[in-house]
Amino acid sequence: MFRKLWHSAQAVFRKNDMEREMDVELRFHIDMEAKKNMQRGMSEKEARLAALRSFGGVELTKEQCRDERGGRFIETTLQDLRYGARVLRRNPGFTLVALLTLTLGIGANTAIFSVIYGVLMRPLPYADGNRLVILHQQAPLVRVDDMGFSVKEINDYREQAQTFDEIVEHHSMSFILLGGEEAQRVSTAVVSANFFDMLGIKALYGRTFLPSDDEKGADAVLVLSYNYWKQQYKSDPNIVGRVFRMNDKPHTVVGVLPPIPQYPSESDVYMPTVACPTRSSDRFIANRTFRMMNVFGRLKPGVTVEQARADLSAIAANLQRAYPDAYPENRGYAATLAPLQEELTRQAKPTFLILLGTAGLVLLIACANVANLTLARLMQREREMAIRAAMGAGRGRLIRQLLTESTMLALAGGALGLLVAAWGLQLLVTFAARFTPRAHEISIDGFVLLFTVLVSLGTGLIFGLMPALGSDKNLAGALKENSRTTAGGVRHRARSLLVVAQVALSFMLLMGAGLMMRSLLKLQSVNPGFNPENVLTLRVSPNWSRHATNEQYRDFTLRLLDRVKSQ
Repeated sequence: MFRKLWHSAQAVFRKNDMEREMDVELRFHIDMEAKKNMQRGMSEKEARLAALRSFGGVELTKEQCRDERGGRFIETTLQDLRYGARVLRRNPGFTLVALLTLTLGIGANTAIFSVIYGVLMRPLPYADGNRLVILHQQAPLVRVDDMGFSVKEINDYREQAQTFDEIVEHHSMSFILLGGEEAQRVSTAVVSANFFDMLGIKALYGRTFLPSDDEKGADAVLVLSYNYWKQQYKSDPNIVGRVFRMNDKPHTVVGVLPPIPQYPSESDVYMPTVACPTRSSDRFIANRTFRMMNVFGRLKPGVTVEQARADLSAIAANLQRAYPDAYPENRGYAATLAPLQEELTRQAKPTFLILLGTAGLVLLIACANVANLTLARLMQREREMAIRAAMGAGRGRLIRQLLTESTMLALAGGALGLLVAAWGLQLLVTFAARFTPRAHEISIDGFVLLFTVLVSLGTGLIFGLMPALGSDKNLAGALKENSRTTAGGVRHRARSLLVVAQVALSFMLLMGAGLMMRSLLKLQSVNPGFNPENVLTLRVSPNWSRHATNEQYRDFTLRLLDRVKSQ
């Protein structure tokens, strides 16, 4: 095998030298045969003619030698590529229209696939992401799919669960952060101290939380999210150690997170549970029905999702029997879980799959369009194909030439489509961020490049194969004047089929777009039941350490309203 590969490589890269060597060897054999004939009494001219006759066709012998030494396929492929490039250059109009069509079709598919892979297919950027789950408490009889967890319930699940390595909590609140250029309302995630350890997340700068940070009386600390650090503090690496005030207490920044998807909500800063005024209050901790936390867990190695669900169901039944007042029977209390990767993409998946299907239809329309153009151009190349067939080119070689040209066009369109996809990538990221926190993971990487190459090759074969197979079986007959009638009928039917396919697919896309526009217009004209003109909304998040009770919060709101009305 290696010897054959070596000879094939020599046949390609030492072609001229080997051709000269073959000419010398063939002349040597003919000269030796001619000398023998002259020794038999023939004249020099007769001896040479007899030697050529006995030797056979020189060019045929050369072709046989080239086939034997290998590399013939590579050589003919290079010839097809060079010839195809010349043909495309001689037809700039066709080439430009085909390239533009393929660029749009392949570019749209590449862009959508980058979203599909980055959001739905890429492994989670967490350690053992396939073992991460999110827990849900439900009351299906009153149609509540996720009613959150209380502190007591979290402790119960930690103590009784047999299928989890770790269980951590998370909830979000808004606080006012002081100490910067101006006061800022920050979305704050309140998490267990081992929250980042369970996810396997290491800080980009500084550190994440330690167990000591979540002990009562510990100094308040913060970890900044990557986006907040980048936008508000211009990616300052010296932010670690800086002290801010929040809830009338100093909070020290101990770390900055890497760019990771944040679920269930995007947060600016993270704090341990002991630093949250609500979460750390004795009244909140003691009440089993104060449910506001999300709970995440890591399954033990080898544990399946079904086993973990059965474990949670057993614990939920135990709690319902032990605390009937907290879990009324008329609500149908239950506990379940879902893999974290599914939860991260649950809202995005239907929309993105519809987009991928739409982009696929656009690519099929592009293929049909270019195939029609190729078929029309092939009618102008009948004489060329007939001459090549008459000179010995087989039907397979002619089809390969057409496929080579179509593949060259498709690969060029794929390269341009990749540029179009890269240009519109940020728009797609912004769109995807409305559905999933994994939007920032969308990028054009090796898998997207491989997809583009495969789609380009497949596209070239699709729009090149139909015109190639629709060509005449006896192309030499195209030299005759009356051959166009028979060939034209076959190609006319093929072109008609392509036009019907284009129109059908285009109508499908137009109907879908029309229905979406109709839905949008109807949504904009829905009567909300009140007059929204000049109506403003305001969300107030006071200092929780000063307004810990409902009465204090109500008094603050009334004072604020009085101040606003007096302006």
